[in-house]
Amino acid sequence: MPRVNIAAEADLIEQLESEAKKRGYTIYSLTNAALKALLKLLKEGEDANTLESLVDYYAISKALDIVPVTSWFLENLTKLAYEKDSKQYENMCEEVGEQIGSFLRSKASTLDELFDFYNAIKIILPIRNVAIKNAGDVIEFRITGTGFSLISTLCAGKIFSKIAEAYDLSIQDVDVVPGGIVTIKAKANLK
Repeated sequence: MPRVNIAAEADLIEQLESEAKKRGYTIYSLTNAALKALLKLLKEGEDANTLESLVDYYAISKALDIVPVTSWFLENLTKLAYEKDSKQYENMCEEVGEQIGSFLRSKASTLDELFDFYNAIKIILPIRNVAIKNAGDVIEFRITGTGFSLISTLCAGKIFSKIAEAYDLSIQDVDVVPGGIVTIKAKANLK
Protein backbone atom coordinates (compact mmCIF):
# COMPACT_ATOMS: atom_id res chain seq x y z
CA MET A 1 0.00 0.00 0.00
CA PRO A 2 1.47 3.37 -0.96
CA ARG A 3 2.26 5.92 1.76
CA VAL A 4 1.51 9.62 1.61
CA ASN A 5 2.71 12.63 3.56
CA ILE A 6 0.22 14.40 5.78
CA ALA A 7 0.75 17.94 7.04
CA ALA A 8 0.32 18.61 10.75
CA GLU A 9 1.53 21.07 13.36
CA ALA A 10 5.08 20.26 14.52
CA ASP A 11 4.14 20.40 18.22
CA LEU A 12 1.26 17.99 17.64
CA ILE A 13 3.57 15.52 15.86
CA GLU A 14 6.12 15.75 18.69
CA GLN A 15 3.44 14.98 21.27
CA LEU A 16 2.08 12.12 19.14
CA GLU A 17 5.56 10.63 18.72
CA SER A 18 6.13 10.84 22.48
CA GLU A 19 2.82 9.13 23.32
CA ALA A 20 3.36 6.51 20.60
CA LYS A 21 6.80 5.67 21.98
CA LYS A 22 5.48 5.40 25.58
CA ARG A 23 2.72 3.01 24.51
CA GLY A 24 4.59 0.96 21.90
CA TYR A 25 2.74 2.25 18.84
CA THR A 26 4.09 3.50 15.56
CA ILE A 27 3.08 6.87 14.12
CA TYR A 28 1.81 4.95 11.10
CA SER A 29 -0.59 2.83 13.21
CA LEU A 30 -1.84 5.82 15.23
CA THR A 31 -2.48 8.04 12.21
CA ASN A 32 -4.31 5.20 10.46
CA ALA A 33 -6.49 4.56 13.52
CA ALA A 34 -7.29 8.29 13.81
CA LEU A 35 -8.01 8.66 10.11
CA LYS A 36 -10.29 5.57 10.10
CA ALA A 37 -12.30 6.99 13.01
CA LEU A 38 -12.56 10.38 11.31
CA LEU A 39 -13.61 8.77 8.03
CA LYS A 40 -16.39 6.84 9.81
CA LEU A 41 -17.72 10.06 11.31
CA LEU A 42 -17.63 11.90 8.00
CA LYS A 43 -19.45 9.02 6.27
CA GLU A 44 -22.13 9.26 8.97
CA GLY A 45 -22.59 12.92 8.01
CA GLU A 46 -20.92 14.27 11.15
CA ASP A 47 -18.62 17.25 11.41
CA ALA A 48 -14.88 16.56 11.75
CA ASN A 49 -14.85 18.31 15.14
CA THR A 50 -17.16 15.60 16.49
CA LEU A 51 -14.18 13.29 16.94
CA GLU A 52 -12.52 15.51 19.53
CA SER A 53 -15.89 16.03 21.25
CA LEU A 54 -16.36 12.28 21.47
CA VAL A 55 -12.96 11.88 23.09
CA ASP A 56 -13.86 14.54 25.68
CA TYR A 57 -17.25 12.91 26.27
CA TYR A 58 -15.59 9.50 26.66
CA ALA A 59 -13.31 10.93 29.37
CA ILE A 60 -16.31 12.43 31.20
CA SER A 61 -18.29 9.19 30.88
CA LYS A 62 -15.41 7.16 32.22
CA ALA A 63 -14.70 9.55 35.12
CA LEU A 64 -18.37 9.73 36.18
CA ASP A 65 -19.10 6.05 35.46
CA ILE A 66 -21.92 7.00 33.08
CA VAL A 67 -23.97 4.16 31.64
CA PRO A 68 -25.64 4.90 28.30
CA VAL A 69 -29.37 4.23 28.22
CA THR A 70 -32.16 5.44 25.98
CA SER A 71 -34.13 8.57 26.81
CA TRP A 72 -37.30 6.43 26.77
CA PHE A 73 -35.86 4.31 29.60
CA LEU A 74 -34.81 7.38 31.60
CA GLU A 75 -38.21 9.04 31.19
CA ASN A 76 -40.02 5.96 32.45
CA LEU A 77 -37.55 5.32 35.26
CA THR A 78 -37.84 8.91 36.47
CA LYS A 79 -41.63 8.65 36.44
CA LEU A 80 -41.55 5.47 38.53
CA ALA A 81 -39.01 6.89 40.98
CA TYR A 82 -40.97 10.13 41.38
CA GLU A 83 -44.24 8.28 41.96
CA LYS A 84 -42.59 6.02 44.54
CA ASP A 85 -40.92 8.79 46.58
CA SER A 86 -40.84 12.30 45.11
CA LYS A 87 -38.66 13.74 47.89
CA GLN A 88 -36.02 11.02 47.56
CA TYR A 89 -36.13 11.41 43.76
CA GLU A 90 -35.43 15.15 44.07
CA ASN A 91 -32.61 14.46 46.56
CA MET A 92 -31.03 11.99 44.13
CA CYS A 93 -31.21 14.57 41.32
CA GLU A 94 -29.46 17.10 43.57
CA GLU A 95 -26.77 14.56 44.48
CA VAL A 96 -26.14 13.88 40.79
CA GLY A 97 -25.84 17.63 40.25
CA GLU A 98 -23.29 17.86 43.07
CA GLN A 99 -21.24 15.01 41.56
CA ILE A 100 -21.28 16.54 38.09
CA GLY A 101 -20.63 20.04 39.46
CA SER A 102 -17.62 18.82 41.42
CA PHE A 103 -16.26 17.00 38.39
CA LEU A 104 -16.81 19.95 36.05
CA ARG A 105 -15.22 22.35 38.53
CA SER A 106 -12.09 20.15 38.51
CA LYS A 107 -11.93 20.46 34.71
CA ALA A 108 -13.05 24.08 34.31
CA SER A 109 -12.42 26.41 37.23
CA THR A 110 -14.46 29.37 35.96
CA LEU A 111 -17.83 29.79 34.25
CA ASP A 112 -16.05 30.97 31.10
CA GLU A 113 -13.94 27.80 31.05
CA LEU A 114 -17.08 25.74 31.69
CA PHE A 115 -18.81 27.25 28.67
CA ASP A 116 -15.73 26.74 26.52
CA PHE A 117 -15.84 23.09 27.61
CA TYR A 118 -19.58 22.89 26.89
CA ASN A 119 -19.07 24.42 23.44
CA ALA A 120 -16.39 21.82 22.69
CA ILE A 121 -18.72 18.88 23.38
CA LYS A 122 -22.22 20.27 22.85
CA ILE A 123 -22.66 18.62 19.44
CA ILE A 124 -22.80 15.21 21.12
CA LEU A 125 -24.91 16.13 24.15
CA PRO A 126 -28.69 15.73 24.36
CA ILE A 127 -28.88 19.31 25.66
CA ARG A 128 -29.90 21.46 22.71
CA ASN A 129 -28.83 24.89 23.90
CA VAL A 130 -27.55 26.87 26.86
CA ALA A 131 -28.15 30.62 26.73
CA ILE A 132 -26.89 33.10 29.31
CA LYS A 133 -28.13 36.61 30.05
CA ASN A 134 -26.63 39.03 32.54
CA ALA A 135 -29.15 41.41 34.06
CA GLY A 136 -27.26 43.49 36.58
CA ASP A 137 -26.12 41.19 39.34
CA VAL A 138 -28.43 38.34 38.23
CA ILE A 139 -27.32 35.74 35.72
CA GLU A 140 -30.05 33.88 33.88
CA PHE A 141 -29.37 30.47 32.33
CA ARG A 142 -31.86 28.98 29.90
CA ILE A 143 -31.19 25.33 29.13
CA THR A 144 -33.25 23.53 26.50
CA GLY A 145 -33.42 19.87 25.61
CA THR A 146 -33.17 18.49 29.14
CA GLY A 147 -36.04 15.99 29.14
CA PHE A 148 -39.57 15.45 27.91
CA SER A 149 -41.82 15.25 30.95
CA LEU A 150 -42.19 17.73 33.79
CA ILE A 151 -40.66 15.13 36.13
CA SER A 152 -37.46 14.67 34.12
CA THR A 153 -37.18 18.41 33.50
CA LEU A 154 -37.57 18.98 37.26
CA CYS A 155 -34.62 16.67 37.83
CA ALA A 156 -32.59 18.51 35.21
CA GLY A 157 -33.38 21.78 36.97
CA LYS A 158 -32.08 20.38 40.26
CA ILE A 159 -28.94 19.02 38.55
CA PHE A 160 -28.16 22.32 36.81
CA SER A 161 -28.83 24.25 40.02
CA LYS A 162 -26.20 22.19 41.84
CA ILE A 163 -23.76 22.66 38.98
CA ALA A 164 -24.30 26.43 39.25
CA GLU A 165 -23.72 26.26 43.00
CA ALA A 166 -20.41 24.48 42.35
CA TYR A 167 -19.39 27.70 40.58
CA ASP A 168 -20.22 29.82 43.63
CA LEU A 169 -23.60 30.99 42.37
CA SER A 170 -26.54 31.48 44.70
CA ILE A 171 -29.74 30.18 43.11
CA GLN A 172 -32.56 32.73 43.18
CA ASP A 173 -35.16 30.92 41.07
CA VAL A 174 -35.57 27.73 39.04
CA ASP A 175 -38.37 27.42 36.51
CA VAL A 176 -39.00 24.14 34.66
CA VAL A 177 -41.33 23.61 31.73
CA PRO A 178 -42.28 20.19 30.37
CA GLY A 179 -40.49 19.53 27.13
CA GLY A 180 -37.08 20.16 28.61
CA ILE A 181 -36.78 23.88 29.31
CA VAL A 182 -35.02 24.95 32.51
CA THR A 183 -34.48 28.60 33.47
CA ILE A 184 -32.21 29.33 36.42
CA LYS A 185 -31.64 32.77 37.91
CA ALA A 186 -28.58 33.11 40.12
CA LYS A 187 -26.30 35.65 41.75
CA ALA A 188 -22.56 35.40 42.17
CA ASN A 189 -21.52 34.89 45.78
CA LEU A 190 -19.15 37.69 46.66
CA LYS A 191 -16.21 36.55 48.72
